[in-house]
Amino acid sequence: MQHFVKRFEETIKRRWDKPALTEFRNYTLTYAELAAEVRTIQLLYEAAGLKKGDKIAINAKSSGNWGKIFMATVSGGYVAVELFNGFTPKDTQALVDHSDSRILFTEKPIAAKMDFEAMPQVLGVIDTHSGELLFSRENFAQIYQGRYELLAKSYPGGLKPEDVSFPESNLDELCAIMYTSGSTGFPKGVMLTARNFSSQVEVVPTVYPYREGDNYVSLLPYAHIFGLTFDLIMPISIGLHVVVLFAPPIPANLKPAMMQYKPKVFFSVPLVLGKMIENSVGEFINSKTGKARLDDYENNPDFCQALNIILNQALGGNLEVFVTGGAAIPTKFETLLAEQLKLPFVTGYGMTEASPSICLGRLGNYRLKSCGKILDGCVEGKWDSPDPANIPGELLIRGDGVFTGYYKNDEATRAAFTQDGWFHTGDMGTMDDNGNVTLSGRCKSMLLGTNGQNIYPEEIEVVLNGLPFVAESLIVSRDEKLTALIVPNQDALGDAGTDAEGLKDIMAANIKALNKLVPGYSQVASYEIRYEPFAKTPKGSIKRFLYA
Repeated sequence: MQHFVKRFEETIKRRWDKPALTEFRNYTLTYAELAAEVRTIQLLYEAAGLKKGDKIAINAKSSGNWGKIFMATVSGGYVAVELFNGFTPKDTQALVDHSDSRILFTEKPIAAKMDFEAMPQVLGVIDTHSGELLFSRENFAQIYQGRYELLAKSYPGGLKPEDVSFPESNLDELCAIMYTSGSTGFPKGVMLTARNFSSQVEVVPTVYPYREGDNYVSLLPYAHIFGLTFDLIMPISIGLHVVVLFAPPIPANLKPAMMQYKPKVFFSVPLVLGKMIENSVGEFINSKTGKARLDDYENNPDFCQALNIILNQALGGNLEVFVTGGAAIPTKFETLLAEQLKLPFVTGYGMTEASPSICLGRLGNYRLKSCGKILDGCVEGKWDSPDPANIPGELLIRGDGVFTGYYKNDEATRAAFTQDGWFHTGDMGTMDDNGNVTLSGRCKSMLLGTNGQNIYPEEIEVVLNGLPFVAESLIVSRDEKLTALIVPNQDALGDAGTDAEGLKDIMAANIKALNKLVPGYSQVASYEIRYEPFAKTPKGSIKRFLYA
């Protein structure tokens, strides 16, 4: 297996004058210019006295600068600490301290509410977007101001391809720490090695058509493993042109980027993809006539082909595959894309501890409601079930993609692995004879029915979230009966002119429709309307324990 940093080094030399990194509507760097930026950051670290293995924290929204900082850090032999910019300043401060980070790249509003004296190991705090030095200790300010002079002195004739040589490192050396979840308390720092990332860079391009020189539109948050690996490390290491959206991924921002750069591979999350669908073909698929035609799609090929073309063009018109992950996609959208419109769509499944790929869907062999097949070469899996094809069991994994443990948390690390080295994913599911994996839900969220039947609330929620005027939902147990907590779609209600009484009628009808679509043991007895969104973890999962 080739180290992903070595692959990045070779890519820089090979694609020296070709575009590497664009911040949409702001700037573009060639691989030569990116190499100079990367080396400047590394010289700053060296001049500040940092040693190999020292930690650099990044807490900011995704940007071209975020990408430069991360690649400079890991290719220089340092450890990148990813913090979600949704963490409060107090939490950020605690995690910077917990991770032993020496430098913090963040955003000025976050830094303004932090107590730098509570982080005595931090030499400097830098605004990721403007480059402004927000805080410094010792002589760091002087070194930082002279960072570009360091590059000029080190390479008086200018940086050349032959000058690009990153330090050798072992595949099993710590490369990144990503603080994840926090749904049950203090976030855990997932320790990821170069082997973890290298396995992804090695294997995933054998499944999807990543090709050197192609454009890649990057919209996912880099503080989430899904975005970090698929939207940054993978494409930049193998020579694609990465276009960072640097704006909220709503259709008004995303569509122009997709149409300008026309990517062939595109990764997204269901929420973003759903908005693109509604923006592009919503008027057709939501009308009575359109719904009827889609229900009878086999006898309406012209209608489906027209929608295929419209949506395909909105996504750039050049896609060979697009993939969603991070959450379950609503059934109506999955059916529309994969079955009715026959677009090159699949889903995948992963987690931070797997860096992230566990399963990826394959074109031509994709089954609705599945998340694809286990990604051989990154992980191998086994099921804690006597009959994995029919009885859900927990998925256990091991392999090159699996993390080494939680930073400074031996107890959590021991609990996460079996004695013979298999990692507990905490996810329940089944696998058919063709290897397609279907997830049922999390072990911790499983509910026990009155007849002893295991109930996975996520399966019910996916169906409910696809019904009219439902923004999000949560299934809980109340007095041994299932209750749906529902957050209505306020914008849709406003557009429809629906009042409170009308909303009650709609939701009552939704529950009735839901109970026709789920098994008898998963029937929902009542519902509660909530007008505030559910509290979320950094990656967007609902903090279920708050509503149990």
